[in-house]
Amino acid sequence: MINVRATNLERFLTCPYAYKYEPTPSPDKLAFIFGTALHKLVEMHVQWLENQDAVDIVLNRFGVKERKMLKALTECFIQHLEERQLTYVLSEYSYTHTFEDITDEQWEHPILEWTFDLLFKDSEWQYIIVDIKTASKHWDEEHINSVNQKRIYPALAKLESWIKVSKFEYWVMNKTLSPKLQEVVFDVPEDNVETVTDYMKALVKAEDDIDFPANYTNYSCFFCALRKSCRAMNNLNDLITTDDTWD
Repeated sequence: MINVRATNLERFLTCPYAYKYEPTPSPDKLAFIFGTALHKLVEMHVQWLENQDAVDIVLNRFGVKERKMLKALTECFIQHLEERQLTYVLSEYSYTHTFEDITDEQWEHPILEWTFDLLFKDSEWQYIIVDIKTASKHWDEEHINSVNQKRIYPALAKLESWIKVSKFEYWVMNKTLSPKLQEVVFDVPEDNVETVTDYMKALVKAEDDIDFPANYTNYSCFFCALRKSCRAMNNLNDLITTDDTWD
């Protein structure tokens, strides 16, 4: 049975080879710890639960520079939220959905899990999911066009809660002491659930066929642990193809 998180489905869509073979990152990796701390600081603020003890606990494991950066990123996020005048609904909520129509046997039905960052309503009472991202620099067009959480999360909200999400937004902040926020807005199309179902069908087929080709190159290659071996394999394939043309 396939039981996959939305982030792993995203990885599969970006590069099947990385999805299957890239080692699972350590939970002690600084990027994960930093991101978890930022999410918690923002969540406490939007829920009106922020207190100095909680802030001190979250920041305790970081050095002075990282503490200042986390505070600056949180302030940047909250300032933008106030400018948008969005109404807070829910945060850090998890779903699971079973795709019963993809396979025949019940025990084989694939399951997709996910946790969204923040759910808001705008002035017209339309639902908006906001996903917090940090990056060394703002996203370029290739990165924006390649990410698929923008489709996966709204589809699951509709499938499990019948919530029609109008927009999925990435709020991308550069990791500096003076962060700027890049707002990447995606209007959710009517056929979004069908699209995500097709994503799951593709994943199931890949697992059945044991077929996970590398999508080299793409925006995520720079961060991939398989970058060197994948590049070498890609160069070898290019060489073989070139040699074949001379036959």
